[in-house]
Amino acid sequence: MKGQMEIREHLSNLLSALANISPSRNFISQLIFLLPRDLPTVEHSYPELIRSEAQEILEIFGVEFSEEVGRRADSFAEALHKFIHKVFDWLDEETARVNIAKIMDTPVSSIPNPYAEWARKVLDKFAKMSNGDKILRFLKILIERGSISVPYWQPFLDEVMRRLKINLAELEEILRLTVGSQREFIKEEVIRGAYISDKVTEYLVHSEYHLDLIVSRETRYDQNYLVRHQKTIKELLEEVKI
Repeated sequence: MKGQMEIREHLSNLLSALANISPSRNFISQLIFLLPRDLPTVEHSYPELIRSEAQEILEIFGVEFSEEVGRRADSFAEALHKFIHKVFDWLDEETARVNIAKIMDTPVSSIPNPYAEWARKVLDKFAKMSNGDKILRFLKILIERGSISVPYWQPFLDEVMRRLKINLAELEEILRLTVGSQREFIKEEVIRGAYISDKVTEYLVHSEYHLDLIVSRETRYDQNYLVRHQKTIKELLEEVKI
């Protein structure tokens, strides 16, 4: 019994630590997570983090300051960026949270979901934008679709423009914020592992606020964009009545 209580206590501490490095709770993590950004944007959004003493701390993490603030390759900042994505994925899985709740003999609602916390903050930010209703409606359309074969991606976007009554420039802005701009839908950064097998490759596509909704899944025969975090985003959109 004592051993069970100890492991539960350590598990609880671990979950708290993972939740507390989330960008929704920690400004340092948040800045590192959202990089690269141009310097004026960082100065405006994080004035407390661009003072000389704060820059010294961030540089230890591997943050580089110039006209653009970014993460140095192979730095701790880069490792933290990828680790946060891993934490998001793991604790956004309902099965994982249910199993943890059983072990800890506590309600599932008490298990932290850092991705849901972050996504809620991002959606709240979107809702306050001048085109916020269109951004949120786009997300609803995307979540309802679930997956899109690459040849049907452009027809899907054409449909979105018709339904939201937006032009190409407005569409590009919505894509940049939510799922990544058109030019980012390429095989740049591997988060979930480049090769699932010798026949299947998956790449996570990043957006400006890292909602991480699209995985490009490619086989030798076809390529599809799979929508992730569907349950969480759907529930959050219902909160804002979209």
